[in-house]
Amino acid sequence: MGGRIPAKWHGVARAAASTSTEQILLFRVGEGLYGIEIRGLWEVLSPEGMTDLPTPTYQICSALAYRGRRLPLVRLSALFGESTDRVSGTARVLLIQGHGRPLGLLIDEVIGVAEVDTRRIARMPGLATLLSPELFRGVCSRGTEIVTLISVDGLGKIPEVVGFAAA
Repeated sequence: MGGRIPAKWHGVARAAASTSTEQILLFRVGEGLYGIEIRGLWEVLSPEGMTDLPTPTYQICSALAYRGRRLPLVRLSALFGESTDRVSGTARVLLIQGHGRPLGLLIDEVIGVAEVDTRRIARMPGLATLLSPELFRGVCSRGTEIVTLISVDGLGKIPEVVGFAAA
């Protein structure tokens, strides 16, 4: 063969090079559909170890007891301006590492894992939210629904999370 790729392999090599997918964990917060890279997910927990911090109601961070540690827990419903009156029976805590810090994300419901073609991830529209663009990786579609992809590093940079880690 002399270092040449056989003709029958050319199409396979091209298809492999053009496929760029990753696994995303899909979840709901309020009516919205969101996702994070599965690679950054440590564990999915029930919210039983969650405690409220003595902070004003507009704040988004609580505390999570996890294996003898106290971790920041970001209530995504509060961050996204959804109703935060109660925690649903389907609520879960996604344990992640954001910007080098372990933290939890309180979500309303886990939907499942999906394969996403990374070439089909679009930038977050500029006027789609008043929140920092660092919080979002982009958007993609799942059937007729739009999935907002969350940046775990962006969540780790939220001032309340940084302050929690420093305390």
